Amino acid sequence: MSRYGSLTKLRRTSIERDHKQIPICKKGQPSVAVKIEGSNQPMYGRHLEDKDTLYSHISRQSIDTLKEFFREEVSMDEWNLIRKLKPIFDIP
Repeated sequence: MSRYGSLTKLRRTSIERDHKQIPICKKGQPSVAVKIEGSNQPMYGRHLEDKDTLYSHISRQSIDTLKEFFREEVSMDEWNLIRKLKPIFDIP
């Protein structure tokens, strides 16, 4: 979330590295460009800055789907992150 308020209606539409679209980027990998779109398009330097923390919305359903179909692909660090995000999104 930006220090300018909640930007909950934004959507990440692409991730690029070296001008090539990639499906995923994990912690520790080289930096990427992330395209974010929404009805109120945020501007870098005005609404967002590199030090802002952005969260991907998660739900009980998305967590359950990860557990059921992708358990082996999710690292322990990622599970720990999900645990930390649960109270932010009020997930039991």
